[in-house]
Amino acid sequence: MITRSLHRASLGLMVGVAVGISACSPAQKAVLPSAAKVPAINAEALNRVVDANFGGQGTCLTLTDMGTGREVYVYGSNAVCMRPLPPCSTFKIANSLIGLDEGVIKPDEVIKWDGKPLAVKSWETDANLEAAFKRSMVPWFQRVARQIGHETYAKRLKAMDYGSGDPAGPVDQFWLGPEVGGGLTISTRQQADFLHRLYSSQLPVKADSVLTVSKIMVDETRGSSVMSGKTGTCSSFADGSRNVGWWVGRLYSPDRDLVFALSMEGQNALPGRELQIRLKSAFAKAGLWPQT
Repeated sequence: MITRSLHRASLGLMVGVAVGISACSPAQKAVLPSAAKVPAINAEALNRVVDANFGGQGTCLTLTDMGTGREVYVYGSNAVCMRPLPPCSTFKIANSLIGLDEGVIKPDEVIKWDGKPLAVKSWETDANLEAAFKRSMVPWFQRVARQIGHETYAKRLKAMDYGSGDPAGPVDQFWLGPEVGGGLTISTRQQADFLHRLYSSQLPVKADSVLTVSKIMVDETRGSSVMSGKTGTCSSFADGSRNVGWWVGRLYSPDRDLVFALSMEGQNALPGRELQIRLKSAFAKAGLWPQT
């Protein structure tokens, strides 16, 4: 993993650390830096489960220890894990950070639906950032993107060292892959590195923006363990013949604190929502996440 010498400490996170992890809610725990030593991963057990559920030549899964920033597990070849892929809806993580930092998004501000029919029925509603993020409301974020603009994206993506850093293509679709003219790419390992820097407050963004995005990424709590993340699905080829599915995020438990990035690319790649379900099951079977 790439190491970073500059650590920008978030005031909100430091306050959380001061009162102690045990006193925090699950949502607060999910935004705290790790203080625990991560036990060794049973790679053989996890390999077997991944192979049985979603593994193969087009799959990469990488786990990074939050405390050290080191990759502690990888499934897939280096070529697959470093392959540039469109980020699809996982870009909503970076998009939310940029929108908040630029003042285009207010954490609790509701953006009104204009009443026009949309591709997904659940998008046809007024929504604030959290609702839009969790429902993956593409039109909501496209409206935000048009307000941010290409010039600002180019500057902020370069500063954050996000993937290729190039918002080539339509300003409201450049993260959605070549089928719609989008040119932004990111590898699976770059996704994990970006998330590690997000959760350890090493991105050049405001502390409040980090805290807000970390909270809206919380996906599920089981006992004292918290899973956070974002799915994504889009075409990886301009002719739509191949797709990529993503599930990226953080797995926090009393004895482990990991960021993970999972991608699957190919003609029969599973969508992000399915990868989310299958990786949670794989983590549970490998002892990294509580069984339901």
